[in-house]
Amino acid sequence: MSILLSVLVALHLICWAVGLGTWVAAARTRTPNPGMAHAIAGALMLGIILAALVSVVGDPNHMKLGIKLLIGIAAAVLAYIANRRREETPSAVWFSIPLAIIVNVFVAVLV
Repeated sequence: MSILLSVLVALHLICWAVGLGTWVAAARTRTPNPGMAHAIAGALMLGIILAALVSVVGDPNHMKLGIKLLIGIAAAVLAYIANRRREETPSAVWFSIPLAIIVNVFVAVLV
């Protein structure tokens, strides 16, 4: 079970990295890549699966999981808004995407 959890955690972090990387690649033109929204949604789904597995196996930190879930949902919604609005994405939405990703990773690692 620990190998499965480790693989899922690695995939979860890779999805966040792909989401941030595609944002950085599109930052100059502010034309979002659809892969950004899909990677963030994938990270969100993997996070939910990980939370369920950790709840079965051990004693999870529910506060941390709740905060990460809210930030992950916000990041996914912002990414899909940016993907839908394309070049007309408001600056607040555009720059909130990497902020949400970075905060989510910091909560995961430091809390």
